Amino acid sequence: KQWYQRRVRGMQAEEMMISHLDNMGAKRVGTWRIECDTYTAIPNLSALSGKSFQLIHTSDNENLSFAISDQMGIVVAERSFDTILSKLGDSYQPNKMSRIEAKGKKFDMVDFSVKVGNIFVGPNFRCMVLEIEYRPISFTKDTLALMHEFLSIITATMPIAIPENLNHLNTSKQLYQMSDTILQYVRIFSECRRAGNPMGMM
Repeated sequence: KQWYQRRVRGMQAEEMMISHLDNMGAKRVGTWRIECDTYTAIPNLSALSGKSFQLIHTSDNENLSFAISDQMGIVVAERSFDTILSKLGDSYQPNKMSRIEAKGKKFDMVDFSVKVGNIFVGPNFRCMVLEIEYRPISFTKDTLALMHEFLSIITATMPIAIPENLNHLNTSKQLYQMSDTILQYVRIFSECRRAGNPMGMM
């Protein structure tokens, strides 16, 4: 149902894409944001040594928290989970230096929802991100061809790649869920953290 396109080309890429969508008649419908913090186990706890997880919040559903393990397992909980987490300071602590966020603008184009934004690791720009959603259908395998065509129209000069977890969903009859979107962002965030130079291709 949703597809991410990554290309690091400088912050002007977002402005160019927004202008392109405006010229195509897309309707601006607001802004969006996803925030990700990494929690790492306290070093002196041998049982948890080296363990970490990502905690993600999204403006699409501010009542939920998403916790993702190193093995890409995901737990979806009410936002009150953050209160519980704050009491685990003797086990896990957030790494403020690795905080990452994606933010930008939302558009509607008939049955498609399009999000355009930039990803920042701390204060540093890393890449532009583009999210596509085809709202009428929630079975990924029934929409990939249609989204591929739509994406090729609005990003004619960008390479297209199917995210790993969409390949899996494409071969099953599972409904697409918000957790699938979150897992895609986790993979993109990991790539951004590894990228030392914010210019070039990803």
